Amino acid sequence: MTSTPERLGVPGGTRGRRAVLVLLCLAQAMLIVDVVVVNVALPSIRADLAVPDGRIQLVSIGYTLTFGSLLIVFGRAGDLFGRRRLFLIGLAVFTLTSLATGLAQSEGQLIAARAGQGVGAAMVAPTALALLTTAFAEGPSRTKALGYWAAVGSAGAIGGQLVGGVVTDLFGWRWIFLINVPLGCAALVAARRYLTESVAERGATVNARGAVLLSTGLACSILALTRFAEGGHAVQGGVLAGTALLAWAAFAVTERRHATPVLDRRLLRTGSVARANILLAVNAGTLGATLFFTTLYLQVVLGYSPMEVGLAFAPITLLILLISPRAAALVTRYGTRPPLAAGFVLLVLGTALLARMPDDGTYLRDVLGPFVLLAAGSGLSYAPTFVAGTAGVPASGQGLASGFLNSAQELGAAVGLAVLGALAAARTTAPGDLTSGYRVGLLAGAAALVLCLPLIRALPGATPQPDGPVNADDPAPKAP
Repeated sequence: MTSTPERLGVPGGTRGRRAVLVLLCLAQAMLIVDVVVVNVALPSIRADLAVPDGRIQLVSIGYTLTFGSLLIVFGRAGDLFGRRRLFLIGLAVFTLTSLATGLAQSEGQLIAARAGQGVGAAMVAPTALALLTTAFAEGPSRTKALGYWAAVGSAGAIGGQLVGGVVTDLFGWRWIFLINVPLGCAALVAARRYLTESVAERGATVNARGAVLLSTGLACSILALTRFAEGGHAVQGGVLAGTALLAWAAFAVTERRHATPVLDRRLLRTGSVARANILLAVNAGTLGATLFFTTLYLQVVLGYSPMEVGLAFAPITLLILLISPRAAALVTRYGTRPPLAAGFVLLVLGTALLARMPDDGTYLRDVLGPFVLLAAGSGLSYAPTFVAGTAGVPASGQGLASGFLNSAQELGAAVGLAVLGALAAARTTAPGDLTSGYRVGLLAGAAALVLCLPLIRALPGATPQPDGPVNADDPAPKAP
């Protein structure tokens, strides 16, 4: 095993691999936290910068739109031009735009900087996952590494509520972005030390026109769903949907004519990859909407402060961090299907129970129990999904496969919030009837999760993997 570590893009030895695992997981956590960290800070931002109610959601959408629409393109670019190179560029962009976001003095500056954060995040996320999956050989060592990856990713999506609430209350909303600056600088130093270059297809050219059309189609699709979900924007939504269809059609034409297409359709025809992406999208969309409804319930109905909301999410964050690595061990022993099915069943139960929250509810009686089920379900389901979505994919396609998974997670969250939020808004007929709307949205999310159970059953049966590392270069990593 003399040249493999360098080819895979990491230094050899146990310490080097563990350092790479910690670096990549923490970078991913930073990106995911920024998706949700702004939620509890929106009232403070609106008051400080005088952002109109109709445009305050652009602070969130500006990040998720660029992040979600560029993931596949940058995942493929990492395969072609170097994952380490793109990881470093993206981390630098994310760090600089986080500084700009924290220092913004107007609505326009804030939204533009948030969009810049999304561009940097879209460079980092797929290349980070591709570097991880090529650093650890397929089998127990990769499964364990993906367990930690899933733990920090899903915990970050929930823990962002805690970080946002505590930081906003103690230091002000600007620090939820400025905190990324020292973290990003430290990650850049570590990346330059521990990562070596990994280029899958030297000398290849990129289908630039296809990349633009793909990103345009994704962006217009997200915006169309958002406008339809808000209600009263049928014309704008229709124009955006039509633009998305034209972009998709043009993308299909240019892909067939280019020697190096952006999408390798053979990956999409792989049963486990396609099903894993669908499962991840529905999981992320339902869980994201559930946490959004719960945040509003705690703040608007129960009157919690931002810090109190953040602390309410602490137990679920801790449980996910504890459960996800154990889920990887279950995959090693039993394959992907049993823990994935168990996770989805727990998510269904947690979401359905949360739908019972009354106007005069309490956290301990009506929220904490469902939160425990959601934490267990999320912890059990995320690692098997990432294992299924990267299994059998050659090293040359890991960036694209990672782009698919990250896109499924981010776009699923955006679509889930748009659709379930629209259902909730349609049911809410008066300001005092908020819980009825939340109930409809939560029950619809539970139904979507139930519909995914046949997809889990249809996943290829995995042969349980033997315990222990595959070889001396793939040690079982310690927890980050």
